Amino acid sequence: MKPAAAAITTSHAVKIALDARYVQEHFPGIGRYVYGLVKGLAAIEQPALDFELTLIYNPALPNRRHNLPELVAKYPARLKLLETSARPFSLGEQWQLAALARSFELWHAPYYIRPYFLPCPSVLTIHDVIAARIPDALPSRKARFLFNVATRLALLTSPHLIAISQAARQDIIKLYKVPPAKIQAIPLAVDEQFRPFSEIEKSEARTRLNLPPNYLLYVGINKPHKNLARLLEAFKLFQEHTSSQTVLILAGREDPRYAPALHQQTARLGLEKAVRFWGEVSERDLPALYACADLFVFPSLYEGFGLPILEAMASGLPVACADNSSLPEVAGEATLLFPAENVRAIADRMTQANQNLALRHELRQKGLERSRLFTWQRTAERTLEVYGQIITKSPSLIRKGEQDN
Repeated sequence: MKPAAAAITTSHAVKIALDARYVQEHFPGIGRYVYGLVKGLAAIEQPALDFELTLIYNPALPNRRHNLPELVAKYPARLKLLETSARPFSLGEQWQLAALARSFELWHAPYYIRPYFLPCPSVLTIHDVIAARIPDALPSRKARFLFNVATRLALLTSPHLIAISQAARQDIIKLYKVPPAKIQAIPLAVDEQFRPFSEIEKSEARTRLNLPPNYLLYVGINKPHKNLARLLEAFKLFQEHTSSQTVLILAGREDPRYAPALHQQTARLGLEKAVRFWGEVSERDLPALYACADLFVFPSLYEGFGLPILEAMASGLPVACADNSSLPEVAGEATLLFPAENVRAIADRMTQANQNLALRHELRQKGLERSRLFTWQRTAERTLEVYGQIITKSPSLIRKGEQDN
């Protein structure tokens, strides 16, 4: 077990700002990260660093998933809420947030589109470099150019970086020539709401959500790097080798730029009755959607972390996923891996899990054990260590008596 971090004694509770404007519908993954991190930080009973965390918040942005005011009310001694009208991707955020930052001693940006020039030290969480690894992940040359410029600007103006996996960290170091000492890998975690359901709970959920008796599940957006076109082809092969009436559910927010092609492919393969495009899933329904499935399939070509496979494992769901980027790092030995470009291999893994009850049971047990290693408390504690490392470089915050010793 890793030893507890040494306490950092400061002259007062260090005022930290976390840009929580990304807790909203447009950023489901980043929003979950920010909300989980805040919960973890607020719940630390004896933090190594005395701190006060202020969440920069825009109440006008659509957010049906996570209640920040309610969370702040639960931890009033540790958390505060500061409203702003600045929106992500706006020019106004550059000067509005920079002005707010004068009141803080540390700023945490959870996304590379951030205020780039701040009057206080800052740390940036960078989740992936998908557009650099897979250029087709962005729809145009202009979009790729803007991504590259914004990413380089964010890396240059962020003295400290957090990556969400070792794989993402290595990509950032290699592709953007970031000094290794500047960036630390701190994994994401899984929320407590994702857990195995009892048979009674499953029955109630199937009725409430009108779920089929047997289904394979994918959760995520429909962008090209998620590799759903190959998943559909693999599911067609899977159907040819099974007599069951298994359905494939594709759940998650649909980008309208890519939805028509996937729906057309589904029709061309004759899968209209066997594939359900579920669309965006509420926080209330998502745990049930995982828990009632037979198998979770995640064929992505690249992931900075791959949080859905962790949520699936925590739900007691056997998992088959691609063997690239961060996914083996998260999965460990608890999943069936396949090369994402190989349709036959994806189909074989689905068939293998479908036909082998003992294997499914083994994957469930291994997945549950693996998922318990990833908690928001651990993520928060390691993030607080990074905050502490930054603060120790600001001598004015350290008690004079400690400096004299």
